Amino acid sequence: MGKIWALALAVVVLAVTPASAQPQQDPFNGQFGAVAIAPPAPEAARLSKLMGDALNNLAPQRHGHQDVYLIVASFWSEPVFEREATQAEAILREHFGLEADHSIILSAGTGTGVQRNYPAATPENVSAAIGQVGSIIDPNEDLVVVFFTSHGSPDGSMAMRETNRLGGALRPANMRDLLAQAGITHRVVIVSACFSGAFIPPLMDDNTIVLTAAAPNRTSFGCQPSRDWTFFGDAYFGHAIRGGADLVGGFDQAKTLIEQWEREQNLSPPSNPQRFIGANAQAMLRQAERRH
Repeated sequence: MGKIWALALAVVVLAVTPASAQPQQDPFNGQFGAVAIAPPAPEAARLSKLMGDALNNLAPQRHGHQDVYLIVASFWSEPVFEREATQAEAILREHFGLEADHSIILSAGTGTGVQRNYPAATPENVSAAIGQVGSIIDPNEDLVVVFFTSHGSPDGSMAMRETNRLGGALRPANMRDLLAQAGITHRVVIVSACFSGAFIPPLMDDNTIVLTAAAPNRTSFGCQPSRDWTFFGDAYFGHAIRGGADLVGGFDQAKTLIEQWEREQNLSPPSNPQRFIGANAQAMLRQAERRH
């Protein structure tokens, strides 16, 4: 997934910034944000309703019972990322024995002109999804699993792009801050993007598991728009988790399979997926996986 996305962001910035203004290298000053052009009014209303319904349809937490909630998003409007997000969400729901009311999917769409089926993966909606889940859970009982997929940047951020409409970035520190603001204590964070190992240092603590598609200085592979999965998504969700592995053991299986695919296709340097396993989070995850 070695595509450099900063140019796309610059194009969006130029499109919505007065000609006299000089766009900065980072228009967000490290904050979680995007520069966007509003969709047509009917589509804006429809997307707003999709988001409202997605938030309102989340089931309340059950006191005295461990609940698991999923937050899944594809941030780049190429079909492979929405396919990966929706397939991963279905596999995770089956893995934990969840109904749809314990999950929320956001998407940048597919860039194909087909009517969108999911709320937009904008900074506001990502923040709202995390905030809503945080307001529902009991932070001492419940587990939240987050899966985000997109292109990545050498600075460690995930790109957010809707073609000709929106450009932004989610940085590792933004993820840390959003989860902390929402009071989501026990969490599994899975990131499929180039350079995604950068998400580990800001998030690592005893209550967190972080699984990433690549080391902080490596690209990952398989993000061509025509594919159903990236290499990481296919190996981890499509093979390991779908095949019955637990989330931590499945990562080790997926890493071995990715290394095999990279050797067979002469892809270099290897992506070197990374993991961090917090002890408390692992105990919570084992409890959730035993229950199903």
